[in-house]
Amino acid sequence: MEDRRSAEITSVEEFKRGWKIVLLAGIGLACGLGAIPIYTSGVLTAKLTVEFSWSKAEVQGIYSWFTLGNLIAAPILGWMVDKRGVRNITLFSIIGMALGMASLGLFTGPLWTFYLIAFLTAIVGVGTVPITWTRLIVDWFDVSRGKALGIALAGTGVSATFLPVYATWLITEFGWRFTYLGLAALPAFIAFPLAYFFLWDRRENIDTGNNNEIKDNFMQKGLEVTEVLYGYRYWVINLAFVIIGLSIAGLISNFVLMLIDRDISLIDGAKIAGVIGPSVIAGRLITGYLVDRFWAPGVALVLLSLPAISCLILATGFGGVGAAMFAAILIGLAAGAEFDLMSFLVSRYFGQRNYGLIYSFLYAVFKISAGIGAPLFGYVKDTYNTYDPILFLSSGLLIGGSMLLLTLGRYRYSN
Repeated sequence: MEDRRSAEITSVEEFKRGWKIVLLAGIGLACGLGAIPIYTSGVLTAKLTVEFSWSKAEVQGIYSWFTLGNLIAAPILGWMVDKRGVRNITLFSIIGMALGMASLGLFTGPLWTFYLIAFLTAIVGVGTVPITWTRLIVDWFDVSRGKALGIALAGTGVSATFLPVYATWLITEFGWRFTYLGLAALPAFIAFPLAYFFLWDRRENIDTGNNNEIKDNFMQKGLEVTEVLYGYRYWVINLAFVIIGLSIAGLISNFVLMLIDRDISLIDGAKIAGVIGPSVIAGRLITGYLVDRFWAPGVALVLLSLPAISCLILATGFGGVGAAMFAAILIGLAAGAEFDLMSFLVSRYFGQRNYGLIYSFLYAVFKISAGIGAPLFGYVKDTYNTYDPILFLSSGLLIGGSMLLLTLGRYRYSN
């Protein structure tokens, strides 16, 4: 009982000390490269195709270059935040991202220069993706780490609701060029000032006086990268999130089309798909709460396998609109759980010493698998004139990937 009460007090104290960090991380993620390009793509694509007579595929190619730049820079970022801390790198990246987004609004050249700007923006703005913000949370929180990660990562879910509306207003009132400038203003005038005043590396705030040895020991708790790569746990986590990420990304990106295949109208399909965003937010918060109290791989088994039910509903057409809504909620809950669980598992099994680099490897591979998911579902549809084969396969992959995580065993680093 005393241990439980002590943990609760520690949790309260952690949030009393670090609530500004959680709020900042949530805002930083909402205004970062992991949110703005993705959630405004639909609004901007239509205007750019008319303005430059590009195809939709050519315009949407810009997001492939954003992703490529992030993937190349992610391991470098992970190594840097482990060695140098988060503050300076993040401040630089926020400004770099803002300048890059503004440059897209000033663009007048051929298509390849548009791609180049996106690629360079992703390189200099890579410090705005979850690698930095989750590293910050991991450093500041231990007992309530799951809740802190869940609240912070919910920022991307909020942006999924807010950004399309904001971008639509900008493009309607001022045109597509000013829209990019308006999007650049979010990191420049919201995220940067807050980060400048409130973003501090945990290593600079440990209450140990001048005892640098204690500070170093606090931050150096964890495995070396070689130990991680030679162990089985890293590869289990990697494989699990590859197949889960591929399946969930494919489901989300093709969800409305799959509903149309089941004779649900486009309008109704869009309304049903609209519940995925709020469900993602709920998934992040629920996951954070649960992993602080229960074994994370067990939580993962429950939450990440939920879309297997969605796959069966979509494949059979069972239940009509109500069942489709239920399927959307389950997909959203699992999508919200992904990054929470990945961050938490890395910190508990590999520690803090090389968290940034290890997480960046997982993040990069996860993004690649998610990028494959959408076209893979489309390819199956084109080949077999139905999504059913990939839906049944994904159902098995989601359950199998979730069960893989059960082999991780006890935490190596826990409060």
